[in-house]
Amino acid sequence: MPVDETLLAATRAATEQWRAAQRATEAAKAEYQRSIRRLHLSGASLREIADALDLSHQRVHQLVEAAGGVPDWRPRKTPSGLACSFCAAPEEECGRLVAGPQIFICDNCVNQAQLVLAGHPSRLDQAAGRFTCSFCAKPATETGPLATGPGVRICGGCANFAAEVVAATLGG
Repeated sequence: MPVDETLLAATRAATEQWRAAQRATEAAKAEYQRSIRRLHLSGASLREIADALDLSHQRVHQLVEAAGGVPDWRPRKTPSGLACSFCAAPEEECGRLVAGPQIFICDNCVNQAQLVLAGHPSRLDQAAGRFTCSFCAKPATETGPLATGPGVRICGGCANFAAEVVAATLGG
């Protein structure tokens, strides 16, 4: 029995609508997570956010982590003598130094990483699976391309988060 072309066309159209709805849902979810992360970055504690949004503290923590930022990345004072792990500029020469897990990135390198990841493939580390982001420890197969420095790497999500930290600490 041949396939009814009218029904097949309707099914294909419904499939595309379903896929578009899935993409829109994923985009809305990501924006929700980023919004919660921004609340945390602005100084609200995880508990305050949980109470305000009627969520559990654990769920807020999961959402902040899923958005690419872990709670201990919030702006903090760093002991003197630190340097950017990407360009080796000392702390006193950096506008801001964003701390990751035993790694630091200055505001200039954050901007450079974002430019690199936005489409300068000559500087992208595309050996997927072989390298991980030095900030979130996720493999390139999960994060996409990584911008590299001497022995350090940063994914787009972490570079964007670092840019938010810099913007927040500079007052916008």
